[in-house]
Amino acid sequence: MTTLQTFFYNLLSFTEALSAIIGVAYYSKLKNTYWKWFVAYLIFIAAAELFSKYGLRFFPEMRKVYYDFLIIPIQFFFFYWLYAYKSLKRAHLFWSLCAVYLLTFSLTHFFDIDKTRIINMITYSVGTLQLLVLVILEFFKQIKSDTILKFFNVKMFYVNFGVALFYIGTLPFFAFDGFAVEHTKEIWNNYWTVFLVLNNVLYLIFTASFIWGKPHL
Repeated sequence: MTTLQTFFYNLLSFTEALSAIIGVAYYSKLKNTYWKWFVAYLIFIAAAELFSKYGLRFFPEMRKVYYDFLIIPIQFFFFYWLYAYKSLKRAHLFWSLCAVYLLTFSLTHFFDIDKTRIINMITYSVGTLQLLVLVILEFFKQIKSDTILKFFNVKMFYVNFGVALFYIGTLPFFAFDGFAVEHTKEIWNNYWTVFLVLNNVLYLIFTASFIWGKPHL
């Protein structure tokens, strides 16, 4: 990694931990809402990333299994739940998205798994495209509501903005990951920098959601 990439890679542990710590600080205001699980999610992510960075430091071959079979699925399932089940109140949509993701996961991991990449790009792309649908639905929900006039106080506004910026913004990085590494290494290297920057921004936006966002708007 370049010096800039190393900086943002190391900074990520701090921004993830910061979002979790701020979430815990605001937990008393969220404990009677479903947003308490957002705090739990951020604590899990911060701890999981630290374990990957230090616990698996000498076992790099385990990181693919760790991310593919645990971290990435939990991330998608959590956001499917937060968006579809809770915010949009469409339980059937939540279960449908989970089913599609699991089917794609099974087909790509057990029949045509690419053992060379940290994250399976087909599964990740499907998971992200489904998340894009939820981002759009949430966006339309917000603009049709009176709460859009007070969007800086809407907790889900921050989450939706952060998710859209990171997951949709980095989709090309994973969708064409294998091709880019082999044919356009310079572009891939630049996109890796963008990925690290947006990842840090994501957790800073999550942190802002606790400070300025209200769970009931």
